[in-house]
Amino acid sequence: MAKEVLVDERSQAKLFTTLVTWHHAPGVDGHCLSQLIVPAEPGPAVMVLSELASDPDPHGITGHFDVAATAAFNVVQPYTTINPYNTHWFAHHGPFSSYDPTGAATLTRVTLSYDGERYHGDLAGHHLLSGRETEQLITSWGLESVPRALARLGHRD
Repeated sequence: MAKEVLVDERSQAKLFTTLVTWHHAPGVDGHCLSQLIVPAEPGPAVMVLSELASDPDPHGITGHFDVAATAAFNVVQPYTTINPYNTHWFAHHGPFSSYDPTGAATLTRVTLSYDGERYHGDLAGHHLLSGRETEQLITSWGLESVPRALARLGHRD
């Protein structure tokens, strides 16, 4: 089934927004919101995967981030040319997610390797950013709020 990918042209970057699903347990598919920021100037792309409360996996995207990252890359790849070896990855949690439904938004920088077909990584490559860093990055990237992005995609979380 083809995924809807929203493409927003901005002066400093293109933003690609979509829902991503992946298979991670017998009979269970996980899902998250993916927002890819491709800068207008040469430089690495940034992919932000947002944990959603409707994801049935009790471990969320954190425990399966490499699988979710591979799925996200495969969905957006037909729409843009990004270097899979030089993409910066972040896990995004907040009031919209099952991780911390009452807390402020958080970003976790995730270090992944790419073998030409899929991403690999583990929890050792996760680094939680400070609240200030999180706010600054979300603002500088021009990320759309998760509820607004989900509404535009027709997803009810």
